[in-house]
Amino acid sequence: MRIVEDQALDVSRLWQRLTLALMSGAMLGFAFPPSPLASLAYVGLIPFLLLVETLRTTWQVLRYSYVMLFVFHALTLYWTGGFTHGNDPWLTASGTALILVHPLFYWPPILLFLFVRRRLGVIAGLASFPFFWIAYEYSHSLGEFSFPWISLGNSQAYDIYRIQIAEFTSTYGLSLLLLMFNILGFVLVVKLATAQWSIRSRNAVVTLLAMMGVYFGPLIFGKILVGRYEAMTNEGALKIGIIQPNIDPWEKWGKGFSSKWDSYSRQLEMFIAQTESLSRERPDLIVWPETAIPFRILLPQYFSTWTSLRSKLDSINVPVFTGLPFTTYYDSATAPLTAGRIGSSDVFYEDFNSAALLVPGQPVGPIYKKIVLVPYGERIPYAESFRFLIEPLKWNVGIGMWGKGTDTVVFALPRPNGRAILFSTLICYESVYPNFVRRFTELGAEFLVIITNDSWWGNTSGAYQHASYASLRAVENRRWIVRVANGGISGFVDPVGRIHHEKKLFSMASFVGEIVPRHELTYYARHGDVFAWASLFCAALFVILSLFVKRKGLEKGDDATT
Repeated sequence: MRIVEDQALDVSRLWQRLTLALMSGAMLGFAFPPSPLASLAYVGLIPFLLLVETLRTTWQVLRYSYVMLFVFHALTLYWTGGFTHGNDPWLTASGTALILVHPLFYWPPILLFLFVRRRLGVIAGLASFPFFWIAYEYSHSLGEFSFPWISLGNSQAYDIYRIQIAEFTSTYGLSLLLLMFNILGFVLVVKLATAQWSIRSRNAVVTLLAMMGVYFGPLIFGKILVGRYEAMTNEGALKIGIIQPNIDPWEKWGKGFSSKWDSYSRQLEMFIAQTESLSRERPDLIVWPETAIPFRILLPQYFSTWTSLRSKLDSINVPVFTGLPFTTYYDSATAPLTAGRIGSSDVFYEDFNSAALLVPGQPVGPIYKKIVLVPYGERIPYAESFRFLIEPLKWNVGIGMWGKGTDTVVFALPRPNGRAILFSTLICYESVYPNFVRRFTELGAEFLVIITNDSWWGNTSGAYQHASYASLRAVENRRWIVRVANGGISGFVDPVGRIHHEKKLFSMASFVGEIVPRHELTYYARHGDVFAWASLFCAALFVILSLFVKRKGLEKGDDATT
């Protein structure tokens, strides 16, 4: 009978723990766009922290944390598998691998949290947890395996007032606020549940006041900042035209047409017609989306097509900014290891996902070549070291494997008064990287352009998440952002993060709006990730203290329990 009771108790405990893990994962997942429940992130980790209190070994914590993180990833990143559109096996395999494997990337900060907790006690462990988490988020924005898409602070992109602190801290400050609220909430729940505090006790009141400060303080501060920027003059506004063609990305590269050239020709004709129509509103610039020109139009074999396009654009007499592939050739002495070879010749080449400004009557200026590439989707990470993986892991849609650009470019848009307006572009995935984006502002960009193609995954969360993150980049740099997406979501993002003239997914649209170039540099644009580095320093300090100090009263056999 005793054995049966123990087994029933074990099953009950298992379900309780699974419930806590599932609750945390679900709340974090539903906090991200396009969900309107961003505030769930303020309490999403409380069940996980309660769960840790019930576990005795590190391995138990890692197992249940994987469950929590798997649910979180499945809800926020399910779209990466392309399950609803295209049914491409490469997308399905890579997206599934991301959802299954990426939760393991969170184990290092969790292990460090447990280590500090075991060595220095529960309070020190809880105090260290936010810094380990932010240190992980920052480190995971570096290198070619980086993936900062679901940094905790990104969940707040729709909360216009609270995200204003990103001007100083980027998204890491938002992550810290969320983590602090979770920890304070956890302490309050435990102390009240164990009757160590009453709801009216001094400690409980102080904790509640601290939680209110964390939640409402950024709201009040944000409203002040928004008011300050709304009071700024709109003198020197530019009229920018946007073309959202809504071309199916699979058809863009020729699928469903008798020939690729038939597809390419129709696309160019459509863009020219829409550009001519928009020109009647006398815009200062018209922007086409990522790879709007889907073939290597600058190569000699397309000279007649290129000449015809330039002639038509010159007659329209409006500068056009467009995405296009760009090819660079090398000989055997200068070719990078990732370059392709033309037959058995000594000529090598690389294709780049690029963008160019086409000014009427002027030759093509600098070409921006995309620097931050989607891992596996656009380029094998560290392909120079894993050359043998390029062919078997190359996605055979579009170009297949892009070269990696190296130069940040600031474009100069000529103006009638003689002073050119400076701007820079981010191509698709690049706009998720705060420190990368701020470099363009630091170099003098007075507004930013994001060109993208978010139509690969159908009407899923991915496009909404990507569009919302532009609000964070706008606040960090206090720049207008012109966002042009092939199938949506296009629009203008102002310096406080509000989206104007937002166009729906999978709709064709061409329209003109106004933006205001700005010159001032924010704290974040000038100094970068100082806040993230400070968090790294604090995280390192906790580790060092744990290595050399052990709180008295903690015995050798103690593990993850309180």
